[in-house]
Amino acid sequence: MAKNYQGAGLQRSFTSPTGGTTSGVPVAIGSLVVVPLDDTAKGQLFTGVLGGSWVLPVTGALKAGAKVSLLAGSLVADGTADSVPFGKLLGDASGGFADALLIQ
Repeated sequence: MAKNYQGAGLQRSFTSPTGGTTSGVPVAIGSLVVVPLDDTAKGQLFTGVLGGSWVLPVTGALKAGAKVSLLAGSLVADGTADSVPFGKLLGDASGGFADALLIQ
């Protein structure tokens, strides 16, 4: 039996980046995107979710299946300058929000 198994990897503890975290607002840690479950200040530990489906703010009229990236807490078209890859939309953007699948 493997002795180095750490778990499913769906949630992990991270150190809060500059600006802290707000529960439910995705943050980039390098090229890794996590959705915090806690409000924290810089340097505090928080639990971050590494996948799943999330309803998030979106910029533009993006359509279901589109690859999206994260920029300042919002989803934007893939390849937008200074953004970090997030995943794909599960539905069309509507009213400034969309259901998106976080894919690492």
